[in-house]
Amino acid sequence: MALPEESPTKMISTERSTMSSEANQSKKIARRHSFIVEGSKLLSCCQMEVKDVSANLWARSGYALKTLFLFTSDQVLDTVIPGTAFGTLAALSGSTLDLPDQRSWGILSRSLAVFIWLWLVILQFCVQNQRSSGSIAEDTINKPWRPIPSGRITSEQATTLLAWVNIVAGLLSYYLDVLPIFMVYMCLITAYNDLGGGNKSGIVRNLFCGAGFSCYFGGALSIALGPHGMSTAAWQWTLLVTFGILATTIQTQEFRDEVGDKARGRRTLITELGRERAFWTVFVTVAFWSVYTPLGFFEGGWMTALLPVLFGGALLVTAAQAYRRGDHVLDRKLYKTWCIWMFGFCPLPLLASKLA
Repeated sequence: MALPEESPTKMISTERSTMSSEANQSKKIARRHSFIVEGSKLLSCCQMEVKDVSANLWARSGYALKTLFLFTSDQVLDTVIPGTAFGTLAALSGSTLDLPDQRSWGILSRSLAVFIWLWLVILQFCVQNQRSSGSIAEDTINKPWRPIPSGRITSEQATTLLAWVNIVAGLLSYYLDVLPIFMVYMCLITAYNDLGGGNKSGIVRNLFCGAGFSCYFGGALSIALGPHGMSTAAWQWTLLVTFGILATTIQTQEFRDEVGDKARGRRTLITELGRERAFWTVFVTVAFWSVYTPLGFFEGGWMTALLPVLFGGALLVTAAQAYRRGDHVLDRKLYKTWCIWMFGFCPLPLLASKLA
């Protein structure tokens, strides 16, 4: 029996229905594709904006960190690193300085706190010192790479920065239980920087430096000791290094700044005595402290004296070369060698205890 054939009208209707369905499906696919494309574009734009913000944030952070470092670049070498070594190694020496014996790990674990505190308080000094008009004029001659003369930061911005550093340094000093030392330090740097205490006399300038470093090194040792207090012997060692060794030799680092100091009218031992006589103060004091400190103060042997004598000899050779040639490059080298020589005294209490 034959199947009934569909009418042409019905076939056309079916074809139209199929075509309409396919068209609707194509429109849906096109809309989905368009949505995906637009979404991808939006996501790509968001990613680019996030990358731009992230890159800008990193650039700003890097700029700020470099600015802070430039404030303290020299002082990391002559204060922060030696101060951290001084405090940590003295704390490890134990009975040599009448200090309690502690586990080495406990003391070493506090060395990071020592480093951070020292860097923060030296940043405080440097910002306060470098923001004045006289310092800016001097740095334009001696150290044009510093943040203010190089245009990285304005004097007004430095004053705002100083206010924040004062607050953070004070809070950290309270937390680390060295607030009394910090308060004395605040008075000293204010007298030195804002009241001109470091400009009127070479001897007074050196004494100010000795007092300031007694705060740096005394604070470093106090933090390294943790819950234990400073002994009389520990304070004697701290004052010998700061008011004795450092205060009588710190003019060694000022030969490199002689031109700027004269332009500013600052009085130092070099500008007061003259370059040649000032060098003789270096020869005499460096030779004396290199021998007396290990052999006299600690009553050690020549093994104890090895570092001060070795570094002191290198310092005297460099000083003799700078004395003869009057070369600014050698003056800069003299400063770096002096920093190494000062660093050579830091292990003496520990060496004295181990070699006794």
